[in-house]
Amino acid sequence: MSRNLTIRTYVDCTLNSRGEVFSFIADLVSETSNGVKQVIKQLEQREELGSTMIAEHVLLPHIESPYVRKSEIIFIRLAEPIQNWDETTKDIQLLIVISLAENESVQLKKDIAGFTRTLADEEFVQQLITMSEQDILKTVNQN
Repeated sequence: MSRNLTIRTYVDCTLNSRGEVFSFIADLVSETSNGVKQVIKQLEQREELGSTMIAEHVLLPHIESPYVRKSEIIFIRLAEPIQNWDETTKDIQLLIVISLAENESVQLKKDIAGFTRTLADEEFVQQLITMSEQDILKTVNQN
């Protein structure tokens, strides 16, 4: 993993719905009120294309947007699971958000692709659900 890639973690977040999660993400990644609205719209549009569930209890929302100020990976572990994300997606505990700025470097895109390959290991992903904030950062930087 590139040391240039920003990773943020938020543990025990009290977000109770998909809408609250998308607003939280948009506030983190965008600087303007219009940008926040556009990021929320993009996250919703991505969900309409298909589920972002990568493992039981874990979603991988991701966007590339001109409204994202900086590319980063954001871990959001919920204080309480969201029981009804949508009609078919239940009991969400962890979101691994990939927020990609428009016109990002090829190297950074390769670094993110490398990280996403680590998510193919379901055991690793399940460990992320219970790790401390410090352990998440340490583990992700080692992979």
